[in-house]
Amino acid sequence: MTPRERVLAALRHQEVDEIPWIEGIIGNGIATAVCGQPIHVEWSVAPEGFPTMPGDRLAEEQKKVCRVLGTANLQFCAFAPVFCQRLRKADDSSPVLVGDGLVKSRQDFERLFRLPSPTDPRFIANARAFIAAKEDYCACACVRLGIGATLLTMGIEGFSYAMADEPQLILEIHEAYADWTAAVVPILEEIGFDVIWAFDDVAFNSGPVFNPTFYRKYILPKQKEVVSHFSKPLITHSDGNMTPLLDAWLELGQQAIHPIQPDVMDIYEVKRRYGHRVAIVGNIPMIDLVQGTPEQIEAMVRERIERLSPGGGYIISSSNSLTDDMKPENVLAMRDAIRKYGRCARPDTAF
Repeated sequence: MTPRERVLAALRHQEVDEIPWIEGIIGNGIATAVCGQPIHVEWSVAPEGFPTMPGDRLAEEQKKVCRVLGTANLQFCAFAPVFCQRLRKADDSSPVLVGDGLVKSRQDFERLFRLPSPTDPRFIANARAFIAAKEDYCACACVRLGIGATLLTMGIEGFSYAMADEPQLILEIHEAYADWTAAVVPILEEIGFDVIWAFDDVAFNSGPVFNPTFYRKYILPKQKEVVSHFSKPLITHSDGNMTPLLDAWLELGQQAIHPIQPDVMDIYEVKRRYGHRVAIVGNIPMIDLVQGTPEQIEAMVRERIERLSPGGGYIISSSNSLTDDMKPENVLAMRDAIRKYGRCARPDTAF
């Protein structure tokens, strides 16, 4: 099977010849270390929300890493711009760290909030160049369904006040972002992207930013409308403890959830309760890839595969991304363990 075929089969709970490995972001530093050659991927997006790196180069640099690690996916960011403080430009071209949101009031919204056209020819040409260079890898269009961008644009404090004082402002900002994504995703699907991967962080380690009642009333209806425009498989991402929100979250009908943060969620319990409905993507702990040993990483990979792959619907991943502070030997141990144990999986066995 090709990497693309493995990912798509796993999302359908079908048999694969090897458990696929996908990542959200792989930092340039760790990529360079494991590949033994310079890797430069510009993960950032321009102020208008489009990737800053030419699409063909973006694909080519990521393919170098895929060939060494055996990862299956290439990432293309299609994020609408967020209106918040920029804290710094990362030296390794990873996404810019953001500070507090700038839209605190309706006046801010009317003064600052402008989104680019989803049909911008530069954006479409770049996406086409990316797809033309993707080969047999799974091309993921990275988007936000709306709530993640809303939180960044308003800031946690501003969003929290608005939940009590002016929920209509949240609704209008969220609707604007959601409508933008609903317009851009069909364009990307027509261009040839295989998977839509939505990054909307809505939880702390202690639990979701809002309770399920607020989510169901104010956020979920619009998000359901957005994903109704999608024809390709959808992976949804949120860090933090999503346990209280899982039942509502899965009403989106996504094909997979990521990453099931291991220090605050039990991936095996998630698989037991929801594995018949949705594929599971995760969750080798980032902290162990930074501080652990290759032997520990091998043991974790083996356990995840042996316990999560039966019944199908499992894709292995770190618990977020591969970062530059990780030990190269640990990342390579993850690769070797996936090759060693992933080919022995029996996804047709009932879990």
